[in-house]
Parts: sequence; structure tokens; C-alpha cells
Amino acid sequence: MAERVTLKNLAEATGVSVSAVSMALRDHPRISEAKRTEIKRIAAEMGYIYNRQAASLRRGTTDSVSICINDLHNPVFIEFLTAIESEFRRSGKLVLLCNAHEDPEIQASFVRRMLEQGSAGLLLSPVEGTEPAELREIVRDRFPTVFFSRMLEGSDFDHAISDDAGGMQLAVDELVRLGHRQFAWIGGGQRTSTARARYRGFKTALERHGLPCPPEQVERVAETSREAGRQAMAAILKRAPHVTAVVCFSDLLALGAIMACHEAGRRIGKEISIIGHDDLEEASYIEPGLSSVKVAKEEIGRAAARLLLDRIIDPDAPAAREVIAPRLVLRGSTGPCLSADADGLNHFAR
Repeated sequence: MAERVTLKNLAEATGVSVSAVSMALRDHPRISEAKRTEIKRIAAEMGYIYNRQAASLRRGTTDSVSICINDLHNPVFIEFLTAIESEFRRSGKLVLLCNAHEDPEIQASFVRRMLEQGSAGLLLSPVEGTEPAELREIVRDRFPTVFFSRMLEGSDFDHAISDDAGGMQLAVDELVRLGHRQFAWIGGGQRTSTARARYRGFKTALERHGLPCPPEQVERVAETSREAGRQAMAAILKRAPHVTAVVCFSDLLALGAIMACHEAGRRIGKEISIIGHDDLEEASYIEPGLSSVKVAKEEIGRAAARLLLDRIIDPDAPAAREVIAPRLVLRGSTGPCLSADADGLNHFAR
């Protein structure tokens, strides 16, 4: 294996000092532009590779930032990541990425490793069951850490999230406007901020309209997937065939619910209305299109990245929180309720 070309080798080849070579490679104005161009040309010919790790040790800083995602199987995070990576790239940051698979041990291991590698900061969508005190013990008091998409209630970390409760209230309000009175909910457990906030928004809106949602019309799932949504919807249709409106924690669950309704012979947008959450690209490509609460993923991703860059500059600044409003996108999966009797029961209950 060929020996690595060093700054000393370049200094000997160019006839200048090691410090002059270093400044030329960093475009320092003390070195003339002509000399910089010459040194860079010789460096490229000799195969010199800039040792960023050594430079970071000399400066006491690093150009890398870390991102830990709770589960990359969910396509919504690709859109978050695209915006986040773009913002960091504009700031000259190298991104280290981890998919934690909703596993606290993977998350904790990655956080420890990125600290060992000298990462400048951490952008985190915490896995289910993350305890604020345990996370704070790992990352220390002043290490720049920002949450996005999810947060940890009662913690002092910066975060950039969607207004999850408000988004679900938009969904319920629209379905009530369309005449629906018999609602169902398909969602996950209550171990994440998003799960709690979205279900809270759903229940708050129903209570505001004076509408019930009995336990048999609530289905909690272990994972956010199309198949989980399909099975949950099938179970609800068996227990409560009179349901005309279904609000889902995510688009993936809603897509599965649509499949179950097709299998049961229920016409989507006619006999039963379904609203998802996230507004994935797929939502507009199915028939009928899926109505969804659109999360401002690009805006949240960029906001989270900027919060982390600011936190790196000023670790002692007051906590910063950004809650970004979603909007409702209506497509063919929602429509007016069929004529109902005084109790709000349609013809499927008879």
C-alpha cells in the first residue's frame, strides 16, 4: 500500500513551508491566489487527501453532525432527511446517519459512538420509550441535541415538530362538516409524543362536537404499516359496521384501511370516508386518492437542522421549540355521509 502523502511531502515538492501549504489548501488570504492554485495542482497530482480528523483535533471542532431516525421503514422520514441533509450540506457539514429500528439499545449505542467520533451535534427522532433522563445522561448537559418529528415531554431539548393534535382536529372537523357522526380511530400505542398528541387531538375534536367514539371503534396497532391498517380496519368493520368515518394515525395505516374496505365491499368516499396523516406521495396515486393531514416535512427538517446549527454555536442559549402547523389535503377518500337516522346510524347497522 502506498504511503499517505503528507503536508511535509507537499512542502518539499512546492518549496514552501508546511504552514504555507496548509494555509493554501484552506484558501487563506495570506497566500496569493496564484500560489494557492499551484500548490493545489501539485497536491492533486501527488494524490494528497486532506485529513479532516487531524484538522478537527487541531481546531478542537468537527464538521460532522449526526442524525438518528427511529425507523427508516416509514417513507415519511425520507422527506424529512432530504431537507435536513440539504440544510447541513449548505453549511459544509458531514452527516452521520443511524436507523434505530425503534430499538432503544441501537439508539443509545449510536449516540455513544457518535460522541466518541467527535460529532458536533445530534438530530434525533427518539425511539419508543426513550426516557429524557437516560438520554440526557448519555449526551451530557451542554451537548447540542435537537429533536424532530417526535419530542420528549418534560425534557429541555430543542425540537421542531408538527402540530399533531391540531392536524387531527382538522380531520375530524372536516368529516363532521360532511355529516359523519360515527367515527373510528386506527393508531399506535401511546409511547411516543406523536401517538399521544394525534389521539388527543382526535378525542378533543369529537368531544367539542359532542360525538362518542366507543372502545370497539378504536383499534391500536403494534406497528405503523399497511398490513396493520388492513387488519385493524377489518376488525372494526366486524365490531362496528355502522362506522362511516375513519381517522388514521398515518397514511400507511390509512392505505391498509382502504384495502380492507375494498375487500369488504365498502365504497371509499361514498359509504365510508378515511383520512390519513403525513400526506405521502403515494396518497395521490391511489384510486380514490387518500385525504390526508399534510405535515410540512421540508419546513420541519430545515428548521430542525437550523436549530442544531444554532445550538452548536451557542450551547447555553434558551431552549428553542418550533411547532409547525399542518394543513388538510382533500381527495376522493372522503365524501358526504349517506343519509343517517336520528342516532347517526347508516344503513349498514340495520
